[in-house]
Amino acid sequence: SLRGHLIAHNIANADTPNYKAKRLRFEEFLARELGADVPGSTLPLARTNSLHLPGTHGFGTSGKLVPPIGIIYTQDQTTFRLDGNNVDIDHEMAEQAKNALQYSAMTDLVSRRLSSLRTAISEGRR
Repeated sequence: SLRGHLIAHNIANADTPNYKAKRLRFEEFLARELGADVPGSTLPLARTNSLHLPGTHGFGTSGKLVPPIGIIYTQDQTTFRLDGNNVDIDHEMAEQAKNALQYSAMTDLVSRRLSSLRTAISEGRR
């Protein structure tokens, strides 16, 4: 995940002078894209042909997910040390554990959903 990558990058640079921690604004971005401030709004997905399956929104020409501009920011308002570095290793380790738990919960949820769909499809054949 992008958040996991940023956390690992922050931890790896904990001793780099003048390094500023990177953060992810995913929740803000998702709420804005889903129109959380506008009741009844939905997220439009981009398609090049009306016969294509939806879901290409956010992908670049390489087929890899491209993070939207502004979703990653540098936390530069604080400095914990004299060398200009602002990485708090304890905070980063806690964020890494939290991220791992959330990722595990989400993958388990998706796995269960796919399993129930497989069951519905296979039972429908009988």
